[in-house]
Formats: sequence, C-alpha cells, structure tokens
Amino acid sequence: MSESQQPIFFCEVILPLAVKGTYTYQVPKGWKNEVQIGSRVEVQFGRRKHYTGLIKSIHQQKPQAYQAKELLGLVDSFPIVTQRQLDFWDWVSKYYCCELGEVMAAALPAYFRPDSETRYVLHPECKVDILELPDEEYMVASALQNQDSLKLEDIKLILQKEAVQKIIKSLIEREVMVLEEFVEEKYKPLTEVYVRLSPDYWKNNQVIPQIFKILEKSPKQTELLLAFLTKSISNQWISRNELLKSSGISGSILGTLVNKQIFLLTHKEISRVDKEKLHQQDISLSEEQTIACEEIKEFWEEKEVVLLRGVTASGKTHVYAHLLKEVITQGKQVLYLVPEIALTTQLIKRLRILLGDIGVYHSKFNPAERVETWLKVFKQEYNIIVGARSALFLPFQDLGLIIVDEEHDGSYKQSNPAPRYQARDAAIYVAIQHRAKVLLGSATPSIESWANAHAGKYGYVELTKRYGSMQLPELQFANLVLARKNNQMTGMLSDTLQSAIKQVLSKKKQVIIFQNRRGYAPYISCKDCAWVPECPQCDVGLTFHKYSGQLKCHYCGYSTAMPRQCPVCSSTLLEMKGAGTERVEDDLHAIFPEARLLRLDYDTAKGKKAYERIIDKFEEHEADVLIGTQMVTKGLDFEDVQLVGVLNADSLLYYPDFRALERAYQLLSQVSGRAGRSDEVGKVIIQISNIKHPIVELLEQTDIKTYYKLETAERKKFRYPPFVRMIHLSFRDTQENITQEAASFFFKQLKPRVTGDVLGPSAPYMSRIQGKYIREILIKLDREANLINTAKAAIEETRQLLYQYERFRKVRIIIDVDP
Repeated sequence: MSESQQPIFFCEVILPLAVKGTYTYQVPKGWKNEVQIGSRVEVQFGRRKHYTGLIKSIHQQKPQAYQAKELLGLVDSFPIVTQRQLDFWDWVSKYYCCELGEVMAAALPAYFRPDSETRYVLHPECKVDILELPDEEYMVASALQNQDSLKLEDIKLILQKEAVQKIIKSLIEREVMVLEEFVEEKYKPLTEVYVRLSPDYWKNNQVIPQIFKILEKSPKQTELLLAFLTKSISNQWISRNELLKSSGISGSILGTLVNKQIFLLTHKEISRVDKEKLHQQDISLSEEQTIACEEIKEFWEEKEVVLLRGVTASGKTHVYAHLLKEVITQGKQVLYLVPEIALTTQLIKRLRILLGDIGVYHSKFNPAERVETWLKVFKQEYNIIVGARSALFLPFQDLGLIIVDEEHDGSYKQSNPAPRYQARDAAIYVAIQHRAKVLLGSATPSIESWANAHAGKYGYVELTKRYGSMQLPELQFANLVLARKNNQMTGMLSDTLQSAIKQVLSKKKQVIIFQNRRGYAPYISCKDCAWVPECPQCDVGLTFHKYSGQLKCHYCGYSTAMPRQCPVCSSTLLEMKGAGTERVEDDLHAIFPEARLLRLDYDTAKGKKAYERIIDKFEEHEADVLIGTQMVTKGLDFEDVQLVGVLNADSLLYYPDFRALERAYQLLSQVSGRAGRSDEVGKVIIQISNIKHPIVELLEQTDIKTYYKLETAERKKFRYPPFVRMIHLSFRDTQENITQEAASFFFKQLKPRVTGDVLGPSAPYMSRIQGKYIREILIKLDREANLINTAKAAIEETRQLLYQYERFRKVRIIIDVDP
C-alpha cells in the first residue's frame, strides 16, 4: 500500500485546561504504531499556544466541523495512564460536573502535565556531533547552539517548510534537543555516589599491605582505607556518604585516593521515597478484633462495602493491617486513604512495623517524589499505598482493597479547585472498577455511611471496647459563663482546666489543648469607636499573628502591618478579641512557665517534614503540652497523654451549615479519644458557654445511637442528606449587581426544568471573597438517579443560555455536587 493510500488516524486529546470535552488531532503518517492511548503528546491549541495533552482514544473518524491539526510530538514511549484511570476520569467529570482537563490537572503529578508554551532547547547531555546530522537536523541543532531556545514557528522559519514534526521527533530521539519545560520539570532518578577498591588491588590480597605502606605518611588516607575495609564485605560497593560519616574523613581525602586509582566511584539510582526499614512485628489481634475481621470478610462475600465503627483506641489500625496483609499475600494492591497528611506520620511507622515496605503519596511530597511513587505503583513495586484523597488517581494495576480511615472527615471532600469530588464515594467507584472491596472506618461515622449501613447497603461491624486494658476517658464540661462570672478564668483557661493541667504535669504526663483558630487573635477592635480592620478583598475581619506582627486574611492571603492607632478616631486603645493558638501558647507559658510547649497548626507545619518533627518531638516527650487546631484531633496516638482540653466548644456549633452538629460531635469525640491511651484512665475537659446545648448530653451518653437517631430525624424533617441529594451553585463576579442579576436569571430559567426544590438566590454568610461577590442557589432532589442526571443537564443548558448574554460572560459559576 502506498503512503497516500494508508488510512488516516485521529486521536482525542485531553488538554490540562477547563475546556469542554476533548480535541481531535490527526496522527502524522508513520506514527500510528507509536501513538498509544494514555500517553502524552505535544499539540498546538489555538493559533500560537502549544500544550502537552494526553491521548484518550484513537479512531479514523474525521471531524466535520474543523480541519484537525497534526500532533506535533510524542512525549512518552509508553502510556503513563491506564484505560481504567481514563474511565475513572470520565466518571468524575460527569458526576461532579467538571471538565476532563480539570480532572487531568488534579490527577497527574506536576511533572507529568507541563502546560506552558513549548520551546525547544539543546539537550543538556547532548553527546551527538551535530556535524554528522542530516542537513535539516544540522540546521536546527546549529541554531540551538547559538540561541537559548526555539519555538515551533522558529524551526519552520529556519527550514522554510511547515512539515517539521519528523525532524523534531528525530532530534528528540537522538537527544540533541528537548522540550524546555521538561528540562525544568522532567523527573530524573535520584542517584548517590558509591565507593569500592580498584579491582587491581582487590584481586591481589598481597597488594593491600603495599597500599598501606604507600600511604604511611598520609594518616588520613590510611584511616579512610581502613574504614572501608572494615565496612565493606568482599569489596561490595558502599555509600560514599556512609563511608565519610563513619570515618569522620573529608571528601577531599577520598578524592585523592580516587585520583591515585586506589578507589573507584560510581553513581547508583536510589529511591526518594523509601524509608528506613523498621523491625517487623507480628499482628496480634484481640478476641474482639479477630471476630470483627471474620465478620468483615463474611460481609464481603455479599457486599462491596463494609463500615467498621470502632471507639477511639479500639485498634482499628490492627484490623486494617491484618486484612490488608491477607490481600497483598494474594498479589494484589491496597490503597489506605487518610483524610489529613498529619495522620500519615505516625500511621506509616506503625504500618511499616507491621507490614514492611509501603508507599506514601500526598501533596507535601515534592513533584519528583510524587512521580517516583506513581511509577512504582504503575510497575507494581508498591503493593500498599498510604495517601490523602489524591492517591485515588494513582495507576493501580490490580487493586484488591481500599481502606478509608476516618471516613467521616470533611477533608475527603475537595472544595477548590475542580474536580470537587468526595474521595470516600469516589473510592467505591474505583473499587468497583477493580472488583475490589472497601472498608470504611471511623469512631463516629458520617450520617450518610451510617444510613447506608443500617439500610443494608453496606455491611456493619463494631468494635465497642478499647484495645487491651485501656478505658474510655472521663468527660467533664466546664461552664464558661459561670467561670467568667466568678472570675475563674486566666486568658482562655478556666480554673477547672488549669487545675487539671497542673495535676497531669506533676505526674510527668502530657496534655493536648485544642483551639479551633490559628493566629493570636481572630480580630482586633478599637475600644473607642469599635472599628475592626477588614480584608479589602473579603467580607471578613483580619486575624492578628503575633509571630509576624501582621494582620492576615485566611481566605485570600492579604496581610498588612498591625496599626499603632485607629485610622478612624486615632485612638491607641486597640483590643485583641478572642484567641487563636498563638495566644493560647502565651497564656499557657505565663501560667506554667516550666512546661515545655509545642504548637501544631498551619503556621508551624508548612514544610514537608514539619508535621513529622512536631509529632515526633511530642511522642518522644520533648514537650509536655501540645496546642493545636484540628490537626491534633485526628488519629494521633500518644501513650502519655492523660488530659485533653477543648477551649471553646461553642465555636464549633453555630456555623450556618446543616452539618454543624454532626461535625462538632465528631470533632469533640475524636479529640476526646486522644486521652488515656494507656493503662491509666484519661480525662477530657470541654469548656462551653451553652451548657444546655444538646451536644453536651449527647457526648455524655455512651450510646451513639441516640445521636444518630436525633440527627437523622432532623435531616429527614428539613430534607437534607442522606434523604435527598444536593447540588450547590455559586455565582461569582467583581460587580455585585452583575452577580445578583446572573443568579436571579439562572434561578428563573432553572426552576421549571428541575423536579425538586430550587432555593435562592441568596448571599452567603461571607458574601465576598478574593474581590468577588457571591450568590448561591441550592438544589434538593429525591434520591433517584434520573432526577440528578436531569438536573445536571438542566444546569448545563441554563449555563449556556446565561452565557449568551455578554454582560454575564465573565460570571464564574461553580457547581458542587454533594456539597
């Protein structure tokens, strides 16, 4: 068959942009066998922009509406995404009403999705003599030697022709040039230098004494040689760093021995993510845990999902470890999801002790580490992955089990940017793809999971006792109204809590203090005229941070210096209102000057290792008191913590959110569970102003069923999940009148098209964020699949109708399914 008679192929390409659907590109002739679904390609988008996209499908159907452009280059020689992942991306895109490009941007590590305009540069390790290249390739390579970079248009101009893709492809394959973004971002394996003796010396043992004689006037060189012979068995390669550290000799001495050809050096690839191997222990289960494992496996015979409710410190992790060990012995992979990165620090250590090598994947890893973990999962070098919600997008080959720990946690829901997916629910879809099982675990399950379990959709198993001889902590409420009235407060601490802290510290035990605000003071106010500094871009007061002397907005990042006087009345009487973790730290230091304090919040735990350092210090008893935000409430296990103090429970109760009581109950139950995780009974003191609030009685009761009965009755009465499905629409624009008009227009057009409750439009509690005004519409639908699909279609139709009007084209519409 002649070249002109060869069939023409096209491919659908996903671009890492919030654009509708995929774009069709033509596969250049001769490329058919090299183009693969799931691999990345370079494409032109628009007149000038070039992007790295990902091939979703290959076909022979020519687009009718436009002339398909040709692919410009192939980035990968093999797929980096599986068909199963692409199907998952499709589901996320359709269910959560977002674009495939947005899912791609969330799913792939940064090194896999460069989206800048493509330029070509000389390969940094080019070993080709360009004089030996064919004429056209020589012209491009020569130009690259004289210029920093070339765009595609530059190459076309140099060669005076349009069809330059084959020349570009050849130069990339010869490693003469490379895409600029990959020079900056391309993943490179991490290497380390290793040392051994030259074979000339090692093969002849009689020569080694002669080496010592040669070096007898160089004691440092002799010492280094001796250190090597002591550490290396049969002249094995040993790490240069390890040799220098153990011998205490400088690298320059080693360099001298290399120059004398006594030592050889080599570079070996090492892992960025593998950690120190810990001594493994057997998984020892209690009788209750053993029964729970058997019940879970029995449910899995009939159901895909099981909910494990276990009181805090009941040993759910041991149950997880036992079950996942069974799965990996079958050669399958396991995904262990946690809601917060902070949870991974202690969890990884425990799992490595029980199971050996595991992989970790979360946003605190740098891009190279994330790529390395991605590739290890792809090659099935990792059977167990522990990660936050983004780990769902990893390229698992044969997944057998997904564990969703603390399944109730709100952190599993992605809020910004799109896709706004709920990782707990998405995990169930991924498990169905792999024919895997799901285990949801929590001490305080979400209302949705509880309802599914008690409706028979999920299996349900309980652990009602703490592991070993541990007892549930004693719970006590401190009435803040009475404490203030009787002058029994120092800063944010009541006399009741102070006395308990003093008693615990006297026994050399530890304390956790929970305050759900960071910074020093939530806001400041002028005592004379009541002026409060507000963010110029958001409808919120600025928080004072003492460590930086700044007033900061926690929504947009705006900051300004703390004023010395009121800009309205010039008064210098500026008061601090409320207290954040910084102020609590100051209060505790003043009351207990001898106590060693640590603070765990967003400000102290920004770096990759910051969580680990703080938690390790506390675990190793280098501090007596740990003060923190929600980071201290979840899943942490400290043997010596005998007291937990909650400074202001009221701050959790009065959010304008139907989940406020649920989240407060879960958070207070979780933080209470940090106390008394040893033989001695712990204590929890919760400071609260509204001592008659229903949550007080609910927390005091040991039967969690009363709480679920009350909360589900409220949800049913006012039509909230799990009895309905919801879609939340948010309209944002820099002009308030445009935002209101757009939302009102949308509401009038949408309401007749939807079978359900359409509420709004209304201004939220915080009606302006980052300079944009906000209006909201809430949709409530009965739990029928056709209703939510019809509503989504109606939303899309109405959005297209709205954008036909020029005045509304800049209004941003955010769609949040299952908010």
